[in-house]
Amino acid sequence: MKFIIAALLLSLVASLAGWRWANNKVTEANRNIAQMQRALAANAATISELHASGQRNERAQVVLRQQITAAGQLANRRNQTITRLLNENETLRRWYQSALPDDVTRLHTRPEFTNPDDYLRWLSEGQQLPYTGQSSENQR
Repeated sequence: MKFIIAALLLSLVASLAGWRWANNKVTEANRNIAQMQRALAANAATISELHASGQRNERAQVVLRQQITAAGQLANRRNQTITRLLNENETLRRWYQSALPDDVTRLHTRPEFTNPDDYLRWLSEGQQLPYTGQSSENQR
């Protein structure tokens, strides 16, 4: 009889240990589920923000395309006006086709730059044109 009671006690202790182990595993699984739910909620918020950002970008692209179209139309009108004026006025046509003075041409040339700092340094040097005291007959 003692043997049966001992076996029952041993079996009870083993069952209790097994139940405790299983309970720990369930608790750990519940923690993992809660952590995964938080991660899913964070991912859903990120996806929602990315979607909203994508829609804002699409609207901005539409606006930019409209602005590009308007700028192109404006440039075409200006070119047409310049062409019309050049065709109508011989003096203006000669002035337009004449070469720029050397000093002005020099202003339009610049060295190659390897980085933005070089460009800013070149700009700040302020290479001014010498004053000749004469007015050009071909002023632009």
